[in-house]
Amino acid sequence: MNLNDMVKNAYSNAAKSNDNSKKSESSPELQHVTDYLKTGGLIKVTQDQTEQKDSIFRRVAKFLLIIGEDEAAKILPHLSEAQIEKIIPEIASIRSVNKDEADSILAEFNSLLQNARQAGGVETAREMLTKVYGKEKANQMLEKTVPFSGARPFDYLSDSDSERIYILLKDENIGVQAMVLSHLQPQKAASVINQMNPEEKKEIVLRLAKMEAVSPDILKRVDRALREKSLRQTSQKAEKIDGKNALAQILKKMSPSAENDIIASLSASDPDLGMDLRSRLFTMEDVINADDRFIQEQLRLLDDQTLCLLIAANPDDFRNKILDNVSSTRRQDVLSIEEINKPFRRSDCERVTSEFFATLRRAYEDGKLIIHGRDEDFVN
Repeated sequence: MNLNDMVKNAYSNAAKSNDNSKKSESSPELQHVTDYLKTGGLIKVTQDQTEQKDSIFRRVAKFLLIIGEDEAAKILPHLSEAQIEKIIPEIASIRSVNKDEADSILAEFNSLLQNARQAGGVETAREMLTKVYGKEKANQMLEKTVPFSGARPFDYLSDSDSERIYILLKDENIGVQAMVLSHLQPQKAASVINQMNPEEKKEIVLRLAKMEAVSPDILKRVDRALREKSLRQTSQKAEKIDGKNALAQILKKMSPSAENDIIASLSASDPDLGMDLRSRLFTMEDVINADDRFIQEQLRLLDDQTLCLLIAANPDDFRNKILDNVSSTRRQDVLSIEEINKPFRRSDCERVTSEFFATLRRAYEDGKLIIHGRDEDFVN
């Protein structure tokens, strides 16, 4: 059975899934679900199922809101244009997801993931080893080879911001806090520690300095308990949602080209929603309407090679905006360099474009950049 069929079956038996999720004693593994959705060919949303109380598109929209803006921003680019056109309006219209429903949705997606894994993975290996060696021996063998099922302890915190991690850890004992922080990237761990008051900082730094090796069994139990706590935190957070604002935050975390494509497509089908999102975002259209003097200042800071990456693979009106704000001599030089060095890596182009957008967005939010058509209070 392929993933598309599993999605159909899961939603045609929604009531049964909800009942089962409430009876389940274990929390769904959100990070594993999200990882699978990103790398395993994302949910193939059916195109013909529209008459249900909660359509597939609305269910996926709720899932994206529940898992948070960072993860949703990674998932959306993998959807087809047709799916995005259905799901984006649903995200914008959602106002809340109660805790029971959030738990149910996470459980359903986890169930789909587990079904998709049946052809392989740790659990399949466990079943095979159990049949040959018995349960106890099988578990011992797996402990030695895949103690964390291929993932590092606390890997589900890798994409969480420092504030969320601090909230997750603040009521844990100092030993657990030190254990978790020691497994995070140093920069992120330092950011979490900076959230603490002076006394907490002193205690955690001393504890980290004196830390000794922790047994795999204790590490695994803490990892599992904290994962479940993180999931509870996620589902509780879903009870109050501003769908449009959440959608704007998701789009901000995507590349400018992906953000622009989604808004352009959405505006064609729902002009009012497209206009609302544009008012919450800094878009490619804003760059085109930005004050030329500020653009010129920023372009002087870029070398010609970077300027080539900025205009490559972007729409003509964006290219013209950039090239019109450099001298005619530099324009010719940049176009010549572009022609000689084609083709460029898309990842390099998106990185430079994202950095340029981020600079302009910060300037606009700080009141240093005027956008014609948005800032009607200003006159020349």
